[in-house]
Amino acid sequence: MGRYKKKEKSIVTIRKMPKQRRSIVMVETILQAAAHILEEDSQPFTTNHIAERAGVSIGSLYQYFPGADAIMSALIERHVADERSAAEEILAANNKKDGDMLRDLLIAFVDAHANAPRLTARLHEMAPGFGLQNHLANARDAQAASIAQAMGLPEKNILISVMAVEGVVLAMLANNPKQLKSNDFIDQLYAIALAPLGSAPYLSGR
Repeated sequence: MGRYKKKEKSIVTIRKMPKQRRSIVMVETILQAAAHILEEDSQPFTTNHIAERAGVSIGSLYQYFPGADAIMSALIERHVADERSAAEEILAANNKKDGDMLRDLLIAFVDAHANAPRLTARLHEMAPGFGLQNHLANARDAQAASIAQAMGLPEKNILISVMAVEGVVLAMLANNPKQLKSNDFIDQLYAIALAPLGSAPYLSGR
């Protein structure tokens, strides 16, 4: 008997793009209200509670978001985009040694999680309930592929490194987020990132 695999939901973030300044502000207000609800965990993540927190009518919310899952998708996509943008900026400045670039990528990844630790933790925690866990995984895998290509390293090794780093960061995020930006944690994270690459010839001599 084959295993049933839950189909991932399509990423629907917004019904229509806001064009006027007033509409842009409204959408941003809705997303900020949704983020606050996640951070505080004091109300259910529903369109009614989000609209009330944002100070807009439920009808106005539905003009832009078809449901709470779309708002969750938008928040996750924003988180993914922030990580992707930070990594692309570092990879574009491809003028450092691989080890230095790897450390810069680690710091950028940690910063993307540490700047809003409670929100980031909740997004990762709730993604499966909205069928969005594969979106996070696909974004991680794509970023690993970009890093491998930029650094000239095997993609499978970089993916293991990225997955190990992500696991440790998410665990620290849930248990002791204040330690995320400490130098000791970055050093330990760097050692974890290098472990899958340590025996490879491209790291010899460092």
